[in-house]
Parts: sequence; structure tokens; C-alpha cells
Amino acid sequence: MSSPPSLRELQHAFAGAIVNGAAPALEPWIAARGIAPAARLRIYRNANLAIHVDALATSFPALQRLLGEDCFDGLATRHAAYRGNRSGNLQDHGADFAAFVEAQPETAPWPWLGDVARLEWLRQEVALAADAAPADAAALVAALADAEQPPRLRPCVRVLSCAWAVLDLWRCAQAPEHDAIDPIAPQSVLLWREGSQVAMRAIAPAQAAFVAALRHGSSLDLALAAAQLIDPQAPPETLLRPLLEHALLAA
Repeated sequence: MSSPPSLRELQHAFAGAIVNGAAPALEPWIAARGIAPAARLRIYRNANLAIHVDALATSFPALQRLLGEDCFDGLATRHAAYRGNRSGNLQDHGADFAAFVEAQPETAPWPWLGDVARLEWLRQEVALAADAAPADAAALVAALADAEQPPRLRPCVRVLSCAWAVLDLWRCAQAPEHDAIDPIAPQSVLLWREGSQVAMRAIAPAQAAFVAALRHGSSLDLALAAAQLIDPQAPPETLLRPLLEHALLAA
């Protein structure tokens, strides 16, 4: 018999078995005790897949309802088997799930599913984002007085612009009795956190461009320019309104 593998080699082989489903070099070093070594490894692999599928179901409940549980579980299992999780934190698992879903041949008839998944992933980001107090009146005046300095958004603010009625589709998934909707309608969504709850509202595309620019650290002037590329007539007060209404500028 060859010399025993090192601990590092055993760990590497075990990780490979979890990912790939087979590890013939590892099996001779696994005690059977009533269960064949290959079967033991399959138990661990299947448990690992189930954990990751459950994590995706938790992060994408609306997508699961739109797809149906069986279809969602199949896609989630395929994603877990071939993409896996590169983080030790299960809350990070699924960041690429939207792109994965829209690339699968069985989802081609419903091209909006990827954007529904993106909206749900942003909801998770909002829920987990750091907290920050909103700016008071004096801080708002100071922040808006200097057009060259970027005002700070609260860390929980996110925005998504889509070619589909993504917010309506998400709401429809929550309430199947919802009136029929036309998914082929562009929609932009502002997301933030109120207390422990994620809040969302539809906003104009120019407002979404404005918020996205601020999120990337642009000054007010540059954010205004980004918005006016979409709507040259958009007044600054209209662009700022959603942020002021929901106190989304940070102290």
C-alpha cells in the first residue's frame, strides 16, 4: 500500500469529491463501516448541494414562484454543482444566479426572469447593508450647496433599471391573483431599507441614472449630466425628490 496522504492532500481530495462527485484516490483511505466509501462521499456531496439550493431558495423566493418549485430546484442544483460557492458565507451564494438563469435554454421563453433575480439579489444587499443615519436639514443644505462634491447615499440604497416590468413581475409573484401584467415595459426601481424591511418603488429612468451615478461617487453635476442623457428636460428637484422623500442621503 502506498504511504498515507498528508492532511492537506486529504482535505484537497475531499473538497474535490464535494465539487465533482468522485475521488477515487481518496476512497482507499475512507473507512467503510457498513457504507461504501463512494456512497459516503455522495452523502456529503448531496448534503452540500441541498444546502446551497436552500440558500438560493431563501434569496430568490419570487423567482421560485415564477418558475415553479421543481424547475427552480433543478436550476439551483445545476448552479450549485457547476458554479458552486467561492465564499465561506452562504449569504454571498447567488450573486451570479441571475446571469446563470437567463443563460439556461429552458428559461429562454421568459427573458425577464434574470432581471427578477437581479431585483431579488439587490433586496438581499439592501437587507444586509450597513446602517447610517439620514442627513438632517443642515447637512442636506451643505451637501447640495457644492455641486462638485458627491453627496453620500445611505449604504442601503440600490437602483435597478430593466427592459422589463420587473417590479410588477415581483409583485405578481407575491400575489398570484394580481391582475395580468405586460412584462414588456421598461421599469426602474429604487430600493432602500425602512427599519428592518426592504422598501421599493418605481422611479423614472432619469431618476435611476441620477441615483446610480451618486452610488458610484459622482458629483451632483456629473449625476445630473448622467440623468439628462436620458431625459434632457429632467429638472434637478425631480431627480432629487425620491432621495429626499425617503431620507436616503446620509449624514
